[in-house]
Amino acid sequence: MPVTTPPTRVSLPIVLRRLTVLRAVDVTPRMRRVTLGGDQLGAFRSGDYDAPPFTTEGADDYVKIFLPEPGEELPVLPEQHDGHLHWPRKPAPVARAYTVRRFDPVAGELDLDFVVHGHGPAGNWARGAAPGDVLHLAGPKISTIPPQGADWWVLAGDETALPALGRYVETFSGTVPMHVFALVDGPAEEQADLTGVTWVHRRPGVPDADVLAQVVEAGAPRTGDGWMWIAGEASIVKELRAVSKRIGVPKQMLDASGYWRSPASERPLARLRLLREQAVETLEARRRGTT
Repeated sequence: MPVTTPPTRVSLPIVLRRLTVLRAVDVTPRMRRVTLGGDQLGAFRSGDYDAPPFTTEGADDYVKIFLPEPGEELPVLPEQHDGHLHWPRKPAPVARAYTVRRFDPVAGELDLDFVVHGHGPAGNWARGAAPGDVLHLAGPKISTIPPQGADWWVLAGDETALPALGRYVETFSGTVPMHVFALVDGPAEEQADLTGVTWVHRRPGVPDADVLAQVVEAGAPRTGDGWMWIAGEASIVKELRAVSKRIGVPKQMLDASGYWRSPASERPLARLRLLREQAVETLEARRRGTT
C-alpha cells in the first residue's frame, strides 16, 4: 500500500524580466491568451546579478505582472536584487498575479490567460495586447509539488483557476484519477481542448459558491486517500473548503487559494472571517513545514 506524501513547496529565486508579446488570441469570449517571449526568458545579466532562466515546476505557479498607472506609459518596477526584489512604496508598483498557463523553453514562449471583463488594469491591458508590446513580470517565487501516492485528486475553481486546472490536466492526465470541475458563465466559455473537465454553469439567482460546491460534492470520491486543490473567488473557496471536510479530505491534503474577492466578500465581517481562516491555514502549514 503506497504511502501518501502531502504536497510540498519549493522556493525559487524571483527574477524581474522584460518580455514582449508574440501573439494574443481569444480562447473564449471572456478568456484571452497572451503569448510572451524574449531573451530574458533565458539566463541574462541584470546589473550585477546573473539571472537564471525562467523556471516553473508546479501547475499553479504564478507570476506578478507590472502595469502602468492610468494615464502613464511606463510601469513602476521593483529593483532586482540577488534572488529577490526590493519593492518601492511611493509610488508602489501596480502588480497583479497570474498563473502560468504554458511554458515552452524550447520555443521560448510563455502563455498567460486573462479573464477580460470589467475594467481592471490587467484585463484592459490584455484586451489591447498586440505583438511587440512590452510586459514586465517577476516569478514564479514558489512552486507547489503535488502529493505522491494519493488515490485521487479533486481540482475545482472558477474561470480564474482555469490556467492551473489546464496545466494539471495536461501534465498529469493518466497518472492519477482526477476529478476536475470548472465554473464558467455558460457553454461558450468551455474550453474544448481541456478533456475530462466537468463544466459547471452559473445559475441566475444562485450564489456561484453554492452552484459549484453542489456539483463538486456530488462528484467527489468517498473512498481512498485524496488530495483537493481549489482556487478562485473567496466565497467559492470557502464553500469548497467546507466540502473538503464533508468528504473527509485531511487539512494537510487540501490546497486552497482565494484569487480574488467579489464585492459581497469585501464586506467587513466576510473579509475578517476570510483573513482569520487564511491565518489559521498559514500557521498550520508552517507547523507542517510546507511554507
